[in-house]
Amino acid sequence: MTAPVLQIDELISQLVAFQRSGLRNDLKLRSFRHQAQGLLAHSPGDAHMALGIIASMEDREDEACREHEAALRCGWDRQRALNYAVTLQQFYRYDEAVRQAQNVMQREPLDLDAMEMMVTNAYFAGRFQLIAQLLAEYRERVPDRWTGDLAEIETEMQSIQPMIEQSFLTDDQIVAMQQPAWALMRTLKSGNRKITIKDFVGNDGQAFLSRTFCLPLTFEEAQALDDQLVRQLAEHDDWPLEKFITIFREQEAA
Repeated sequence: MTAPVLQIDELISQLVAFQRSGLRNDLKLRSFRHQAQGLLAHSPGDAHMALGIIASMEDREDEACREHEAALRCGWDRQRALNYAVTLQQFYRYDEAVRQAQNVMQREPLDLDAMEMMVTNAYFAGRFQLIAQLLAEYRERVPDRWTGDLAEIETEMQSIQPMIEQSFLTDDQIVAMQQPAWALMRTLKSGNRKITIKDFVGNDGQAFLSRTFCLPLTFEEAQALDDQLVRQLAEHDDWPLEKFITIFREQEAA
């Protein structure tokens, strides 16, 4: 009989690989759930984490977060924190994902995986001042040529950072102004949630940043979602919406 610690390690390895594959197999997920529930008595922290990952793949947001939080209550663990961050990303809860990665960085300042996750989530959340700080720190540790998301974010920040400084926008303001957009996107079916973000820095007498969320929707669906967003944003006349503009658009055909 396989020892419980080996069983949970093998289950988590299989789960992470299955999650990264992007496949959906309800029978396999039920099997994973049954295995994780059977390991709750022996390995409660990791079993709860596994159940959180499974619930996220089943698009059960509240249940997924409850399980991840239960895992962390069993004892803080780097893997549990980062897997919770991945789940939060899936549901557009980027600012909360930043905090999970930040918890790892506070305990392990040289954890570059956590820093990359923190930078990526901070970009989606709109914490541009935080990104500037993190990129400077990362550049000191990894002076080589960057690739992938970090390289793209560093390039985007070359135009965004001066605009943020000129406009006096704070990270908290930008996070708040994006919340209606993220909330609307959480109402979409999981297959329609994969987004592309396009940022544009302009100046029509004052500097502004326009952020377009491109979604795999029809023109009519994206327009209807954008109309809802406009109505919700109009309720917040205390926000500097002329400096940070959010828009929904359909993704262009490949």
